[in-house]
Amino acid sequence: MGHVAANDNPDCPFCRIVRQQDPDVREVYRDDQVVAFFPTEPATLGHTLVIPHRHIPDIWALDEETAAQLASATIRVSQGVKSAFTPEGLNVIQSNGSAASQTVPHLHVHVVPRWRDDPMGNIWPETAYPDNEKSSACERLRKALGGPLTPSPPPVDADDHRKHLEFIQAIVTRMSSASSTAKGWLLPVITAAYGYALVKEARAVALLGVMAVLLFALLDANYLNQEKAYRRLYDIVTREPHRVPRFSLNPAHANAIAPDHACWCENLKRFIARWLPGKSVWLSWSIAPFYGAFTIVGLFIYWHTPSPPPSPPPTQPATTHATPH
Repeated sequence: MGHVAANDNPDCPFCRIVRQQDPDVREVYRDDQVVAFFPTEPATLGHTLVIPHRHIPDIWALDEETAAQLASATIRVSQGVKSAFTPEGLNVIQSNGSAASQTVPHLHVHVVPRWRDDPMGNIWPETAYPDNEKSSACERLRKALGGPLTPSPPPVDADDHRKHLEFIQAIVTRMSSASSTAKGWLLPVITAAYGYALVKEARAVALLGVMAVLLFALLDANYLNQEKAYRRLYDIVTREPHRVPRFSLNPAHANAIAPDHACWCENLKRFIARWLPGKSVWLSWSIAPFYGAFTIVGLFIYWHTPSPPPSPPPTQPATTHATPH
């Protein structure tokens, strides 16, 4: 068995490479702190990834000592790439977060040899930001760099990370079970309501049954909405554990941080999304087909059940007149 690094993540494919448990990896360099290897789909021939032994999710969790070791290894690999392939240029790329195309939550540096007309092409887009926006961004960064910087969070313990995921998974399972229970509660309610409406020709009872279906649909949709929120939290804790406070079960930590200058309409949308299930939830296979079918049945019974005949007017008692003597 290979060396097991501190803060090793058993589910991380790069940690498997560090442990020397990936038989297919094309490893080119290793020391006590870093490993360098070819990705499975290189952008160019010679494209190399450099990773630390420790499981560090991204640059915001990187400490200075590991950063120095990683930088030194990156320079060494860059020199090796230059010697082996004689490229016309070189990209050193380090991505953080899914928005920046990071697909494996283990810090890694891409060393990519470049040639004119190679498959990568021009990686920088042309933009036309107004001068005032660029000046504002420059001032914000100056203030951030001039003040106290947010320290890098401590590495997440592997056991704590695993336990955190177990807690979230337990909530996901509970939400799924609650959804099944809600459906089980609804069946006897609508069976009684629709059956009574048919037998007794009581249209109002059929309408009450439809209202019960809609009420249970709202309840179940909220269960599903919560389940999806906790699944997002699970994904974030898996990929970016430092982003969520340790053992936090608040799904809001999985959402993007709202900008300070968000307009009132964006805040309103965010409020509605928080309390009302979205379109994707209502149209999911566990909500729309199930509750939609029972709603249609109830409305069918309502429209095809004859209205009760009007009650006859009350009869007036016969009046007797006394015969005068």
